[in-house]
Amino acid sequence: MKRTFALLAAMAAWSAEAAGVSQGEHLAYTVGCVNCHHQTPREIINAPPLIVVKGYSLPEFRKLMRTGVTRGGRDMLAQGSVMGIVAKEQFSHFTDAEVAAIYGFLTREWTAQRGLEEEKKIPILYRPLIEKGKLPAG
Repeated sequence: MKRTFALLAAMAAWSAEAAGVSQGEHLAYTVGCVNCHHQTPREIINAPPLIVVKGYSLPEFRKLMRTGVTRGGRDMLAQGSVMGIVAKEQFSHFTDAEVAAIYGFLTREWTAQRGLEEEKKIPILYRPLIEKGKLPAG
């Protein structure tokens, strides 16, 4: 099982690189970092902008990703936060290299402007809910 996962991860990294995307960018988009933090209305998930990662050291970010505990010591799992749950149940299985790749992408390549560009997609992604009046239009 471990070998199969390693092979799949290697294939995903290869295909991301072939498409001109870093492994960190590939992971940030496929595991939901961008979706929860920038493409989901705040009324659904009130996640801070990903630019906040620039304030973390790699060890602090690794702890956040694996435990859901922020650099300030806030235990998001204990508070019932989606990030705390996802960190313990999913992100805790990332390898050190995968965490470092995401960290590298978010600290070197991610910008506040890029986050705003992703947020422009909200009306498109959530149009059915907006049209039914279940979410505000903007």
